[in-house]
Amino acid sequence: MRHSCIFAAVSMTTLVLSGCGLEDTGPSAFNPATNVDLTFSSFNLENTEVAPDNLGNTRFWDFYRGIQPAADDSDDLQTTGEIRSHIEVFIRATPTDAGTSYDSVRNPLDLMNQVLASGEVTNFQEGKRYISQRIADGVAGTYNSRGNGAQIRFTDQSAVIADLPLNDQLWIYPTLDWRYLPDGPEGSDLENKVYRTIQYVSRSVEEEEQAAQPELVSVLAGSRFDANSFMTLGYSPTEFATADYLSRNHGSIELRQDFIDENTDTLFIKNDESEVITLDRYPGYGLGDNSPDCLRVELDYNMDLVRIFASNGEPARIDDPDSTDGQDTIPNPANCTYQEDADAVTSWSTVAIAER
Repeated sequence: MRHSCIFAAVSMTTLVLSGCGLEDTGPSAFNPATNVDLTFSSFNLENTEVAPDNLGNTRFWDFYRGIQPAADDSDDLQTTGEIRSHIEVFIRATPTDAGTSYDSVRNPLDLMNQVLASGEVTNFQEGKRYISQRIADGVAGTYNSRGNGAQIRFTDQSAVIADLPLNDQLWIYPTLDWRYLPDGPEGSDLENKVYRTIQYVSRSVEEEEQAAQPELVSVLAGSRFDANSFMTLGYSPTEFATADYLSRNHGSIELRQDFIDENTDTLFIKNDESEVITLDRYPGYGLGDNSPDCLRVELDYNMDLVRIFASNGEPARIDDPDSTDGQDTIPNPANCTYQEDADAVTSWSTVAIAER
């Protein structure tokens, strides 16, 4: 996942550096972002006659379906169900009757992706056209809502009428950022790429109202595109994507997607307070704990194979034994993030997913 880590670092840098102390909420010469305030009949996304592939472009569409075991093994089927149920907490997916897919979702990241692709929001289109022109000119460019003090606010009309909790009615995005870097990020060999960052953070409420709020607290997501394939309308082909979801009561999950090199989706589950996957159903699982602090579910689309890795109490990095500098560290091979294929708790063959 080397390239994905490079990409994630760029996205976080974009987010940190974007607050430039600007007070003006209007567009600057180099940043056309302005306020966007939209009202929807509903935040729910599903396939319709007008948009028959809405769900096919949601972030977990491939992974949710792709972890389905090819064989009728009861242990693997139970584990698959547990993984899907955990994902549903964060993206509010409604599974189909068969349980192998979903027929609706309700979450800020998928909604924003659909809105950006639709081409119906003037300022978002201005931002994408600006980036497209910078690509044509071969000159770096940025669209950043936070940098201009611009607010992006989505309101669900049905939720307002039904008097649902505040975070069901109102979604606010502190950051929407497109960044074209013709020379690539410093320290990398990447060139001619476009990076996009989307951030959602739930609204604060009084203590007595907190329990009624949706589980999702925040999302930070990024995507990397080849500038030559960047589109001002529709969904640009993605090279890499990351999405980090934080919940109120179920920890967090992070999905890293590689569409061009390894062709993998990797889900990291961070919830050591309670059981997500019953790992001890697999012989040889030696941790004796079904709530490890590091869980990794890797789906290899080229091999149609799922592998699950787990570790507990293992830091992500350890001291470098080959260095005399006590500050030098290396990835910890015992941490689930860096474990090799042979270290997997279990693996199974999966159904094939078209176009992955």
